[in-house]
Amino acid sequence: MNPYRKIRNHFKQHKRYRKRLARLEKCGKFHIKEIEGVKVAQGNGLNLGYIFDGDGIIIVEEIFKNEEYNFDIGAQAVVIDIGMNTGLASLYFATRGDVEDVYGFEPFKPTFEQAMFNFKINEKYADKIHPYNYGLGDKDKELTLEYYSRTPGRMSTVKSINEIHPSRKYETKTETVQIRNAAKDINSIIERHKDKKFIIKCDTEGSEKEIFESLDSKGILKSIDMVILEYHFSYDVPLMDILKRNGFVFFKQKIISLETGDFGIIRAIKK
Repeated sequence: MNPYRKIRNHFKQHKRYRKRLARLEKCGKFHIKEIEGVKVAQGNGLNLGYIFDGDGIIIVEEIFKNEEYNFDIGAQAVVIDIGMNTGLASLYFATRGDVEDVYGFEPFKPTFEQAMFNFKINEKYADKIHPYNYGLGDKDKELTLEYYSRTPGRMSTVKSINEIHPSRKYETKTETVQIRNAAKDINSIIERHKDKKFIIKCDTEGSEKEIFESLDSKGILKSIDMVILEYHFSYDVPLMDILKRNGFVFFKQKIISLETGDFGIIRAIKK
């Protein structure tokens, strides 16, 4: 590499890091430590790795600044984290005294490995989390997909990389991922914890539609008490229809309209 370009890249990366550090300071009292070569933010009783990579700081803001996953269900609950990403939401749920277990699903291996690192450096809560390196969908299948490491929190198993990141600047690599039938997997979790409340957190960049169609078709949503769901590609309409049919009331928040459709959040609870 040209030495001048190398210097420019160094200062560019340092500037980006300082900006993200400033955003982190608004999320709580964190200090930075390096563990096994990874910059880790320590705060809120947690060690959060990889938050300075990709879109990690956005996820920290969602959880700790905006408190998007804060709830009070009034009983012991099991959380099903569909779209676990690097495990930050699963860790947040595991810190809660009213959460007995967290089941997390993440199909992309590089992202899953970052989640496993985060669980390893949070031994106090890791035993509560049951991570699976596969995604959920309408049926069992194997997919070969493009993976963009710059934004692991915005990877999709139902939309092409060109639909998700049309203006990306860096190269992608190919990943083979496993998808399993959502109704079958979630039903097995419900059978394991029959006396608990169930919460689904779902952020899957588009596969939410086929996931909830699968759960609806097998009657699984009758056993779910709360849903915290990001919708994409204007899938809010079919998702709201499914939730209504299964006895939920909800709030919908449209965050932004993109070329690919509306994106927002639905928070639903059983009547």
